Amino acid sequence: MSWIREQFTFHDLQRLLVKLAEHVKAFQGLAPAEIGELLARAEKCSYGENMPIIREGSSGNHMYIILDGVAVVSKKGRDGEIELARLFSADSFGEMALVDNAARCATVTALTPCVLVRLTDQAVNASPEIGMKIYRNIASVLSARLRTADEALAWRL
Repeated sequence: MSWIREQFTFHDLQRLLVKLAEHVKAFQGLAPAEIGELLARAEKCSYGENMPIIREGSSGNHMYIILDGVAVVSKKGRDGEIELARLFSADSFGEMALVDNAARCATVTALTPCVLVRLTDQAVNASPEIGMKIYRNIASVLSARLRTADEALAWRL
């Protein structure tokens, strides 16, 4: 997997503070200073079109937030790869890795060139107050996804 790791510029950080605070569910309720503290420990990653970002079954301890681009979430099924979702700017993925450090349960591939924020569990856990807010928000995000999956499953049975 070949991707580009970059540092955030001052302009990037200013633009991100507003975008993350307003649109990213995992960051709801965080003050701009708290988001800035997280971004100081984050990485900016760029992936080309059709590049895998994470692979089902791989290990990881980080989540991603899409700044620009479109990605697809897919999972191996009995009839091959199944598309589960399409992700756009301000969407996040990989949150479960922050919670349990278990193997990835799906593959995420860049459909278009993507610019992402990559946050490790260490970055989130560095400040217990910020980490608590993020984990609470992640619980809400995962709960909503589980409700959607349950509803879809119920209609298939």
